[in-house]
Amino acid sequence: MDPEHTWLMVDMMKDVIQRGTAFTAVWKAGFTLPAAGKTGTTDDYTDAWFIGYTPELVTGVWVGYDIPQRILEHNAGGGKIVAPAWTAFMRDVYDRRPRPPDWVRPDSLITREVDWSNGYLATPFCPQEVRHWDWFYPGTEPSQACPVHAPFGIGVSP
Repeated sequence: MDPEHTWLMVDMMKDVIQRGTAFTAVWKAGFTLPAAGKTGTTDDYTDAWFIGYTPELVTGVWVGYDIPQRILEHNAGGGKIVAPAWTAFMRDVYDRRPRPPDWVRPDSLITREVDWSNGYLATPFCPQEVRHWDWFYPGTEPSQACPVHAPFGIGVSP
């Protein structure tokens, strides 16, 4: 995989911690070192896991039984019941190690401010809560302005 796609994949996995399903258990809990990860829960709520990593260490935590049985309540997945254990372990590790450097972003990537509610380029009329700067592989960045948010609320409904 080329450096651009590799960095973009890591950046997406960092979003799991900084905005997604592991946000409360990791980032909001104070683990703000460069880290990325993925939560998981089986369809029948018999297993949950979190695989997280820094630029130098990968750690996985799994919760379940050898003989499958329902262990989780609805909405109690990997980010809620497993990621806190990962955070505690990684905090313990990094209490004794220096902070790792963040992943180095390739210069060839392109940044654009987008409207997360629809994927178009953000305009001054897009609400601030849906506007976000993001990175793109050259040639994949959005090129059309948001047609949904317009002056005086006149626009296409999402």
